[in-house]
Amino acid sequence: MSAGMLWPPVAPAFIPVGHNMTLVPVPEIITDPNEGTTLGVLATLLMSDDDGNVTRMIAPDVRYNHITGWYPSFRYYDYSRPKQRIFFQAGKATRTGEYIDATYAGDEVWRGWLDLRGRVFHENDPFERFYGFGNGTRDSAETNYLSDSTAVSGSVQVNVARAWHAGVQARVRIMRVREGGVDSVDQLVDDPKLNTVPGINGATIVGPRFVVRYDTRDDTMLSTEGHLAELGLEVIDKAFGASTSYLRYSLDGRSFLPLRPDKRVILATQAVLEYMQGGDRAPFYERSAIGGIRSVRGFGTNRYIDNDRFLARSEFRCNVWEPRWLTQQFHVNGHLEVAPFFETGRVFASSRTFPLEDLHYAGGSGFRAVIPPQLVAYVDVGSTGRGVAVFTGVDYPF
Repeated sequence: MSAGMLWPPVAPAFIPVGHNMTLVPVPEIITDPNEGTTLGVLATLLMSDDDGNVTRMIAPDVRYNHITGWYPSFRYYDYSRPKQRIFFQAGKATRTGEYIDATYAGDEVWRGWLDLRGRVFHENDPFERFYGFGNGTRDSAETNYLSDSTAVSGSVQVNVARAWHAGVQARVRIMRVREGGVDSVDQLVDDPKLNTVPGINGATIVGPRFVVRYDTRDDTMLSTEGHLAELGLEVIDKAFGASTSYLRYSLDGRSFLPLRPDKRVILATQAVLEYMQGGDRAPFYERSAIGGIRSVRGFGTNRYIDNDRFLARSEFRCNVWEPRWLTQQFHVNGHLEVAPFFETGRVFASSRTFPLEDLHYAGGSGFRAVIPPQLVAYVDVGSTGRGVAVFTGVDYPF
């Protein structure tokens, strides 16, 4: 879910519906200055084991927006096996918009030797934005488009030693750019000044990504201590069937430091540096970006786009409430978390640019419901000083 808001105006009700099963109906109010107001109802069915750990979740909802029309969705999450997750989500609007997302993630499978990932994804999103390239693009340059995207990806990482991993990922993405659904914003496909933007006529992205990782985190899903350093190289090339050729280099570092022995306060930090070789040939939706839940949460998704990027952020994840009645009455373990954060980043066109100048900044706080061993539901509120962006969804931002 992009910038918006999911907010229960009253405390959600917990309704027992069977052995270790709890129904949580939640009203939805999603607000966004571009999308308008969306109203709906979310019904979450939690299924837990006898120890109070959620093993499965079913979460259908139905929403209404004047652009998409009625938008029913279905979500299924399976956490029944340790260190493995299965997600399936799908929805289709009566006017415009649809998505299907099937994901598998498994750590330490095949006697602990392999980490596996697989994903099939399709989406028609009528709310996408493009402001041009650069770290200082103007708000007045905003255009809207619909992204018609289908992607398949898979990866295998070998656990070489206790903390060292090496692997490869392969992905195929087919992208088409169409007229968006927001009539209050200029359309990208109708602007003659932008008809030469790389990727505006669609693209096929095919290629492998090679990864070397050093990882001492105690858990890849809900990390509370340890460190991660990952070096990646992605090769997109016409020889594999792609529309164009370019390389992407990336370095991602993360740290999780418990500030109390009981781990009720965690300092989580991430720094990312990405460079592209031949990036001027890459489609605009494949280039480095900041803005959104994954980077500088005060801006909308992909607010700034260019070849390269720098990102740094920290947040204090504070366990502020563990409702015992939830465990006693409904056999569900969990806690509420407040996470004040600060983020900074920028995009740039040349590797000769110093990445720590002309930075964008954002600060705010995340509000999370954490249900071990793997489930996090969040409402993250960020601001750049010029406005507020609110993001909702499942899983930690990093």
